[in-house]
Amino acid sequence: MKRAADLILVVAGVLILVVFAVARERASNAVPPSVYSTYDTGAKGYRALYEVLAAQGVDVRRNERALGLLDGGVKTLVESSVTPELDAGARFAGLAHPLTAQDAGVLHKFLDDGGRLVVLDDAIGGEEDARIGLPGAHAVDDVAGADAMAATADTAGVRRVAGRIAALFPLTIPKATPLLGARGGIVALEYPFGKGDVVAIAAPGLFSNATIAKADNALFAYDLLSGRGPVVFDERPHGYAIDKSFWEALPEPVRWAFWIVCAIVLLALTGANVRFAPPVPLEPPDERDSSAYVRAMANLMRRARSARAAIATFADDAARRVRRHPDLSPENAAIVAEIERLHAATYPGDAALVRAAVLDARLRKDLS
Repeated sequence: MKRAADLILVVAGVLILVVFAVARERASNAVPPSVYSTYDTGAKGYRALYEVLAAQGVDVRRNERALGLLDGGVKTLVESSVTPELDAGARFAGLAHPLTAQDAGVLHKFLDDGGRLVVLDDAIGGEEDARIGLPGAHAVDDVAGADAMAATADTAGVRRVAGRIAALFPLTIPKATPLLGARGGIVALEYPFGKGDVVAIAAPGLFSNATIAKADNALFAYDLLSGRGPVVFDERPHGYAIDKSFWEALPEPVRWAFWIVCAIVLLALTGANVRFAPPVPLEPPDERDSSAYVRAMANLMRRARSARAAIATFADDAARRVRRHPDLSPENAAIVAEIERLHAATYPGDAALVRAAVLDARLRKDLS
């Protein structure tokens, strides 16, 4: 039964390890969703934009800390859209659309100090967006591109951009300068806020890896982001945060290893505490009584050939008792006589020794 229980535990452990291995293999082979991040090399990612700007001498950086810790020397901050896939499954400690009150306060100060905020999102228009003047955008059927509208430094040399456009701003926005337009609406606009300005783009895909090389997309991005000092892309909305928890900072293989160890410990605890078979009786403890001492002494005396000395002891004991009780009964007198005969033997054997001991015990009982 014990072997069967051990076999069950081993098989269960192997099955758990196989399940974890298959799950880990699937997780490692799964293609993560592409997001508007400068770390992302997928279709939606901004990795190509980041490298193009760096190659052109623009001081580009990434922010992975809370917005309140943003370097004071930063003059341009880029906030890109958070995809629905990550919205559902990731934790965002920084600016995740819509803005929080704390984020809006930080951005207020950033703009008041003369910074430029570039927002790329096709779902602008929430209450928090309005705190920094972001107008509402309405969804439209897919549009393939947009044309430059105002001749400003932000559109120098730009005639047309290409890419998917799923939202537009209305044409009537006070104090706003339309930069790109399509189908009777505005795709990108710029407006002053405090000492700085805000650039709102309702088509974040224009700067993605898949479209940055099309039409005048790269030139438009360069016009917007260059010439104003350091440019920072906020990566916290996409899950890249320095202040992650210890568990979040661990690599995925390490987390799988942790759960495997937990499963092994659980199996060990189950095997140690759940009875799968009748208990196995333990051997009784080796407790010796007086009989062990008697046997040991008997063996010692036998090896020393001390049977005659032992019988002499019994004979002396019988003689002392006779002196104290001179009036012996016929039966006791016969016992004393037999002990004397056994004592007189030159080489008594084991039987004579046992007989002398039995006779002396009877005599002690009667003449105590």
